[in-house]
Amino acid sequence: MTWEQLQKFLKAKVFLIGLTFIDQDEKIIEQYQTSGTLFELSDSGLLRFTRRDGSIFQMPYDKDTIKKAVAGEYREKSTGDIIVNPDYITTWEIKVKHSEDISEIKQRGYI
Repeated sequence: MTWEQLQKFLKAKVFLIGLTFIDQDEKIIEQYQTSGTLFELSDSGLLRFTRRDGSIFQMPYDKDTIKKAVAGEYREKSTGDIIVNPDYITTWEIKVKHSEDISEIKQRGYI
């Protein structure tokens, strides 16, 4: 599949996004979940999602972090929202230097 075909294929797919924040010693600080509908896989390799609240969330594209979701209902722990039959799940482990970076990443995503 070409990059252009992948961009078209992933557009409008629903993703569950799981982030695990770790410190410099690789200890878990916090885990966070969100979800969104992909509106763009940019030419520079960013997945851009629209969340239910209308906000934009972005993550870099990495095929190794994306798995096909099993059909069913998934509950976001932070919001309680139920996501029915998402298309994909992507999970990330993010090492942060400062805990205040976490709130910024939860708002906008990670680049």
